[in-house]
Amino acid sequence: SQFSPRHIIEYLSTIKGDHINTSDVGMLASSHNQVTVLFMDIVGFTSMSKEVPPDAVMVFLNRLFSIFDMLVDYHRIHKVETAGDCYIVAGGILSRNSEGFNCVEQDHNPAESAQRVLAFAKDMLHCSKQVHMPHNGDPVTVRIGLHTGACVSGLIGRKLPKFSIFGDTMNTASRMESTCTPGHIQVSEATWQLLQGQEEWQATGGVEVKGKGRMETFMWVPPSDFMAQAPAVTLQGD
Repeated sequence: SQFSPRHIIEYLSTIKGDHINTSDVGMLASSHNQVTVLFMDIVGFTSMSKEVPPDAVMVFLNRLFSIFDMLVDYHRIHKVETAGDCYIVAGGILSRNSEGFNCVEQDHNPAESAQRVLAFAKDMLHCSKQVHMPHNGDPVTVRIGLHTGACVSGLIGRKLPKFSIFGDTMNTASRMESTCTPGHIQVSEATWQLLQGQEEWQATGGVEVKGKGRMETFMWVPPSDFMAQAPAVTLQGD
């Protein structure tokens, strides 16, 4: 799937080298409201990466992230980036037009965007079990956090310029992930307000978030028959 929307691709095709003007960067920026951002990381990744060769780590990550990439297309959300073992997506940023290009969403349904990101998160939990940790053979366990709020998107950098999203919503989503119980999905109250009534949620009693104090959060716990359900996608081959 494309990382950049059409207006960014068209702009980059007109410049030479790294001659990106500051004024152009401002013109290319967009603001977004009630975007749902997801952060995911792999439980035990740091310790595992110290026990196996670098090539085994890369093969492992590629297998797992290839599944997630297929899920991004399946659920029609935007892959923001990966950083180490962290995988980041957002709903409500881009949509595919009739010509097959990604374009900035001018008017999205926040509840529908949140639902698609949550469905993606559930499939992440399920499909990650198709991949095994290279040091002990255990199925992968991930932790996932979601938050909904405002953000800004645009082009950043002169060397390998990149379309990305920025704002406090990213920081809060990251905090939802880092304080999440392994194998579960934790959402902020803002996201829960868009999803309540459609799932069974467990109130956590709140978590401490830097600069915000205590935030109310809610946990989605997979039901006992969760793994018996058919996965949304499967990884072909080794």
